[in-house]
Amino acid sequence: MSDLQTQLNTVKANESWLEKIKRYIPGYDGYVNKDNARELDTIVRNQLAANLEGNKTRIKNTVSSLSKNGRLFETGDIDKIDKKNENCIAQFKSAARGYSGVFDVVKIKEDKLNRLYEFDNALLADVENINAQFSSMESNAAANLDVTPDIAKVSGTLDELLRKFQEREILLRAFN
Repeated sequence: MSDLQTQLNTVKANESWLEKIKRYIPGYDGYVNKDNARELDTIVRNQLAANLEGNKTRIKNTVSSLSKNGRLFETGDIDKIDKKNENCIAQFKSAARGYSGVFDVVKIKEDKLNRLYEFDNALLADVENINAQFSSMESNAAANLDVTPDIAKVSGTLDELLRKFQEREILLRAFN
């Protein structure tokens, strides 16, 4: 995804003629832009969560392969990374939205909203890396290779992702 302003311009270009006319009302244009930015930030976080959802299948395939190869005892740590993956998904889905509404106590300016959007957008690369690690673990399990290093690597990367996402809350508080 590109920067927030490019995304907002794309949304603006696809508006109906009535929506374009409404933008001439004083204050309405800024309100709509902030509301759209808030929605775009939510879309990015939902995309992050959806990308992590695919790991559920990889985890099941890994457990299945280990079970077929008589290595069921190795699945205990896989349950831990499954829970961490679920925790990441829940964090992304339930995180506070970037821009607050008209009557909210905490107001976030557009430049800070753009920083928040860029922060969330940067996490996409981290999630892709995690997905690749899950795929590697799944492949190694299918090939009857030791998955212990893969489990440790995925676990550490998920911990790092959660730590980075907690920085988002700090960033939101700094906007006050």
